[in-house]
Amino acid sequence: MSKTHWGGLRIGWLRAPARLVTELASERVASDMGGSVLDQLLALTLLARADELLPPRLEQLRQQRAALAAALAEQVPQWSWHQPPGGLSLWVDLAEPVASALAERALTHGVRIESGAVFAADPGIFEQRLRIPFTATAPQLQEAVRRLATALTAGLPSAPATRRTHWVA
Repeated sequence: MSKTHWGGLRIGWLRAPARLVTELASERVASDMGGSVLDQLLALTLLARADELLPPRLEQLRQQRAALAAALAEQVPQWSWHQPPGGLSLWVDLAEPVASALAERALTHGVRIESGAVFAADPGIFEQRLRIPFTATAPQLQEAVRRLATALTAGLPSAPATRRTHWVA
């Protein structure tokens, strides 16, 4: 639901062998009071209207993805990426391990982005990548890429000055 409708609607489910589902469900009871009933009811309503709601949403996301890809191709042609078959972001290869420094510098240009390293299990992995969501409007995406390109050409610090505490969902 967070991908097709909006990011905050996370109800989740699990597809696994019955024994694993039972084990995980019992662990959840011990650590979680349960999911939001309101979110679950809303999800049921949205799922019932999926044939009506999903086509325009998917078209919107395709247009935003295309706008991001076009802006990247124009502003930073040295970067590369593959068009994903789904999801809400492009994983952009910067060709060198500068993602954290670029993310730090981008803040001074009004863009908050996380380096790919934030999404990795081990330090240093994905340091050459940015995960750029395409959930904003086309003009916002174009402006964000322009600012990222400006931050890149302004020169990057050798290492981020401070590591921000963050949560990634």
